[in-house]
Amino acid sequence: MAEGSTSDRIVAILREQDGLEGVELTPETRLADVGLDSLATVEAVMACEDEFDIEIDAESNPQTVGEFVTLVDGLLAEK
Repeated sequence: MAEGSTSDRIVAILREQDGLEGVELTPETRLADVGLDSLATVEAVMACEDEFDIEIDAESNPQTVGEFVTLVDGLLAEK
């Protein structure tokens, strides 16, 4: 597992998605507002599963960066 906070690591994964280099991502940032469609969100979810060695429920649909971090933190706490 890479070093850094859960939030920092998720932001780094989200930045790897097309067109997000240089975009400010805060906990309140809505994924759709920065151009992450459902396919890009699914790709980010899969990348997070690999990064954190967790399984995210397919029904989970985080709308903001903060929701994404809360979701991952919750799953990590269950490990």
